[in-house]
Amino acid sequence: MLLTDIAVEHTVVSKKNGVRQTFVLHPFTDTQRDSLGKFEVVRDIREPGLKEGKRSTFVSFQQLAELYAKGVLEEFGFSVRMCPAQGTYPAKNPAKKILPASIRPGSPFELAVQQVDVSKPASRELRTALLRTHVKL
Repeated sequence: MLLTDIAVEHTVVSKKNGVRQTFVLHPFTDTQRDSLGKFEVVRDIREPGLKEGKRSTFVSFQQLAELYAKGVLEEFGFSVRMCPAQGTYPAKNPAKKILPASIRPGSPFELAVQQVDVSKPASRELRTALLRTHVKL
C-alpha cells in the first residue's frame, strides 16, 4: 500500500549517461511476514561506542502518525523508506525525510496526526520498535 497522503519529489542522475529522472515518492508498506503492512523508518547512527551505520524499524500507520505528531522523526533524524507510484525506481528505494509541507492538507494521514494525544506516552509496542534504532521514548 502506498501512502499517497505524503509526496516527496526526488531527482536521480544516472552515473552512466548523466540523464536526470524525477520521481514523486510515497511511503509504502512492507510485504514481508513480520513487517507486513508497516512502514520502514530509518535512522543514521553516529553514537560513541556504536558502529556507524543505519538502523531501521517498522511502524504501523497510526504509529507513524504518532511519531510525526510528537516530533520524533525530526528530533532523531528519521527518514521514511519511499517508492514511486508509477514506474520503477532505478536503485534501492530511498529513505527521505518527511517535512510538514509534504503532507496533503485534509488527508487521512494529516487527520491521524492531529488526533494524536501528545501528552500520553508512546505505546509499549512503539517504544520496543524504536529501541532497534537506539531511541528511547
